Amino acid sequence: MTGLPEAERFTVRPQPATGSLRYSLALAGIWLAGCALLILFFWSDIGNAPFSDPDDYMRLAEVRAWMAGQSWFDVTQYRVNPPHGLLMHWSRLVDLPLAGVIALLRPFLGAAQAETVACAIVPLVSLGAAAVAVAAITRRLMGSGIALLAMTFCMIAPEALWAARPMRIDHHGWQLACGAAMAWALIGNRCPRRAVLAGLLAALWVHISLEGLPFTAACGAWLGLRWIVQPVEERWRLPAFLGTAAVGSLGFFLIAHGGALFDRTFCDAVSPVHMGMLALAAIGSVIACRVAPSHWLARGALLGAAAAAAGLLYKLGAPQCENGPFGALDPLTYRLWYLAIPEGLPIWRQTPQAAALSIAFPLVGLVGCFVGWRRAENKSAWLDLGALLLAATAIAVLLARASAFSNALAIPAALAFLPAAGAAMRRFSNPLPRVLLGAGAGLLAFPLAIDLIALVTVHSGQAEDRNRDVALATAHECMVPANLAALDRLPASLILTPMDEAPALIVDSHHDAVGSGYHRNPQVMHDILATWMADDATARLLIVSHGAAYLFHCPGDAEMRMTAREAPDGFAAQLNAGKAPAWLRPVSLPGLSAGRLYAIQR
Repeated sequence: MTGLPEAERFTVRPQPATGSLRYSLALAGIWLAGCALLILFFWSDIGNAPFSDPDDYMRLAEVRAWMAGQSWFDVTQYRVNPPHGLLMHWSRLVDLPLAGVIALLRPFLGAAQAETVACAIVPLVSLGAAAVAVAAITRRLMGSGIALLAMTFCMIAPEALWAARPMRIDHHGWQLACGAAMAWALIGNRCPRRAVLAGLLAALWVHISLEGLPFTAACGAWLGLRWIVQPVEERWRLPAFLGTAAVGSLGFFLIAHGGALFDRTFCDAVSPVHMGMLALAAIGSVIACRVAPSHWLARGALLGAAAAAAGLLYKLGAPQCENGPFGALDPLTYRLWYLAIPEGLPIWRQTPQAAALSIAFPLVGLVGCFVGWRRAENKSAWLDLGALLLAATAIAVLLARASAFSNALAIPAALAFLPAAGAAMRRFSNPLPRVLLGAGAGLLAFPLAIDLIALVTVHSGQAEDRNRDVALATAHECMVPANLAALDRLPASLILTPMDEAPALIVDSHHDAVGSGYHRNPQVMHDILATWMADDATARLLIVSHGAAYLFHCPGDAEMRMTAREAPDGFAAQLNAGKAPAWLRPVSLPGLSAGRLYAIQR
């Protein structure tokens, strides 16, 4: 019993087959309508084919390299830092759908148009997969009608669109889809087969990005806690989840790397030590469930010992990872590059607006979980959602870009306000409180509304923010393909650019770049930053040491502005002021309407 009147409770009843078909068709219709709306909204980006993030450019460069014959097992980007190349930690699996669509359409549209279409529609597939999973969670909790609303909200949620939208081709959309599907597999269903599916999805997510490991650990912890409390009902779900995650990780590792890299430990990608952790935790959970002590403290001690053993294995097997994947960066690169990427930092390092956008809706969702749990006859599924949403929100507090997943997972929880408000409205005959209740519940359930409220209530108004936005817009105009393509009037050369401009350079021209912002290449990253801050003579020595023939930069580039602030008399400050040293010869090219190009005189 819930303690609520019968009219205020809700239950979810099995759906007939015809209803399931109508539901599936409705989901497909919402996805197609959402795709059409997003393509229309982002049409200018699609038409001009610019990406909003250097990682999207680099992803396309990786796809091109593989389709041009580079080994599946080699993700080094050889057009940056030649001849050694740029070491990458990315997964080839994310390249597969992009390459597949390009290969399918290239005979009909040509290479350029095939790439544009692929970059527009593949992210919408990952967004649709995430939205279907969010809808499935909602359907399990509240039925099909509200589930269709969840699908709609997920397709237009701002944080979800940060991860997956037309031309957003990096791996964030697939991470979002894996996380949402994992949550669906674990919420409200005690079947070990669902735990197996969740483990496989966890293995895929962790292979795409090691950022999936904290949520995988949180899911394991929640399943373990449920087994401690309900040892009979939950007996084999935790071993099924962890065992499949361990075996799946090995499988994806073999697919991605073959027999290589078993002797290497990476802090930023799945390595044997990570697979060993999962395997040890799985073995420990099997032993615990097999022994199954009668007292809950003994059960907890067994699982705690398994978790401690897995943690000890990581500490002993990967001591170099104690400070995380960026611990190998030198102090200059760490301060000026890593700490300048807000999405990779905790919420307290964000601007007030960004922090509000990250956390506001998940907090509303946590309250919605309580509302849904209180009203539901079957409370178990709501407990699952609340625990997983709490974990996802905590992860997003520590890593801002994880907020895309926490915001998506909050959608089913926030939608609990709608049936609660509907039940409360029936108590009133006066239309005013009914309207207020309905409007309030609608605002709480709608992600975009919560984000707008958060932005309005968090004041900025800083002149430096406005100046930054103007500078970034200027730099963006400089990086459009038509402008960079003008550089092809020069023979293919090695060009020094700010690190974030390098991926666009190699995608939209035939030139190679000295370096880019990818942390497995700390020396070249340090050299580029040191160049911008050095005096003329030192800058020249650093540039010549890398063999660059030209220097190209866009006015307003964030890296150039930052290093100019750090060194007001340095090389970048002079270039920003248009005062190039004598050993840089200005080069003018037809069609190069933005950006400054110099030939380097040796």
